[in-house]
Amino acid sequence: MTNSSSTQTPSAQPQTPAPGSLQPYPAPAGPAAAALLPLLILLFILVVLVIGAGLLYVTIAHPTLATPLTVAVAGVTLVVTIAGVIAAFLAITRR
Repeated sequence: MTNSSSTQTPSAQPQTPAPGSLQPYPAPAGPAAAALLPLLILLFILVVLVIGAGLLYVTIAHPTLATPLTVAVAGVTLVVTIAGVIAAFLAITRR
């Protein structure tokens, strides 16, 4: 009789990564991980406000442009739209 418990199938053997292969990092845990998303949102809002203020300044400094506020709002809308498309693309590809 043979002892079937001593033989292991290839799937049951522990897998060791090949040297030089990339290994995934573990997910961060704790309060730092929980604070990451709000900080990224705050950073995004600040960047949008800086870009909008810059566009508003340029349009006020050069009155030959149409309506200063309209141009600034259009610029901010463009940035938000591009960021939304990138975020949607990343959300789709991570699944």
